[in-house]
Amino acid sequence: MMTSPIIPAVIPQSYEDLVRYAEVFASLPELHVDVVDGVFVETISWPYFDTAIPARALHVLERFSLEVDLMVADQLGAAAAWLGAGADQLVFHIEAISLDAFLQFVTTHAVTVGVAAGNDTPLSTLYPYLKEADYVQVMGVATIGAQGQSFDTRALERIVQIRTEFPRLPISIDGSVNAETIALLAPLQLDRLIVGSAITHAPEPMAAYHTLTELVRSQQG
Repeated sequence: MMTSPIIPAVIPQSYEDLVRYAEVFASLPELHVDVVDGVFVETISWPYFDTAIPARALHVLERFSLEVDLMVADQLGAAAAWLGAGADQLVFHIEAISLDAFLQFVTTHAVTVGVAAGNDTPLSTLYPYLKEADYVQVMGVATIGAQGQSFDTRALERIVQIRTEFPRLPISIDGSVNAETIALLAPLQLDRLIVGSAITHAPEPMAAYHTLTELVRSQQG
């Protein structure tokens, strides 16, 4: 189940790190977990440091509507593993999964499915996936897989173009969403804003979450 407007995003460096994040955000309905394998992107997260399986964290994650962003080379393998951890939303990156494989997945799994593409990937390559997706995640950074980057303004035009072609498709943005960029994003009336370091690196993450939530609501009127 998708919630809005602000969803905290975490990149766990260990099982214990994931448990800590789950405790910090325990009062929220939804959590976004970034999964990076060191292959599809340079950075790496749990569980790719060891032989752990995501299902180990089911007992701490099942309280959330769990969105998992699959920034990995083995999209289908990771999707299956995170379904075992309670994921009910999965974001596939089209650079690492063929259209046929994606279509096969969405027709055989009862899970909410989003798709994402890097800003160097033409929208014409993305559009066939969007015809079968539940939502799209636009990337707010040029290089995916790490938090704390500057905003990639190409995302703004991509959002406008996607909405023109798919006016009923929910749109998320992930990457460099913070108090400064929300002013740029608010007029676009996005469905979801995925926020990483602006929340997780704040001295009081929940206070930062509430501040940004109120900012979005005030900006969107």
